[in-house]
Order: sequence, then structure tokens, then C-alpha cells
Amino acid sequence: MTVRQNTISGQATGNYYFNDYITTTLYVKISFGFAASKLSLINDSDTDSVQVSFDGATLHYTLAGGEYKDIPCSGAIEVYVKATTGGEKCRISAV
Repeated sequence: MTVRQNTISGQATGNYYFNDYITTTLYVKISFGFAASKLSLINDSDTDSVQVSFDGATLHYTLAGGEYKDIPCSGAIEVYVKATTGGEKCRISAV
């Protein structure tokens, strides 16, 4: 098993990415380092929403405060994330 830049790779289980991300009010690109098939996000804020984009311009998903969402991403190698006020934690994982 090897670990690099928040990416964990293992031969038996494939690739896995996890990040405890602190949001900002601008889209920030988060790269997984591999083509993911599913993205899971948990918005740890009680009140602020988190917005998710696959191209950094188009809003694809919104997570309300405290919401968890599995998102099929069919080969995406990166995602863009921002929040309404920023400074809140959002947990991101990809497989």
C-alpha cells in the first residue's frame, strides 16, 4: 500500500482518497490522483451549504448543513468545492 497527497493506493482494494477539507467562498480544485467512480461528501457545517462542481463553473450538487451525499462521478479525477461563507469542514472521499 502506498500513500501520496491524501491518496491511498493498494493493490487489493484499488484507490481511495479522503480529505478533511476547510471550505472557502471560491471554488477550489481537489484532485484525487485517479479516475474515481463515486464521490462521498459530508458537510459538517450546521448551517452553511457546500456547492460541488465538476468543471469549476457549473453547479452540479448542493449539500445543506449536516447533509451527506454519495455522488456518482464516472471517471472524474477532480472536483471543485466551495461554501456560502467558508471556514467550515467538509469531508470528501472518492473511490
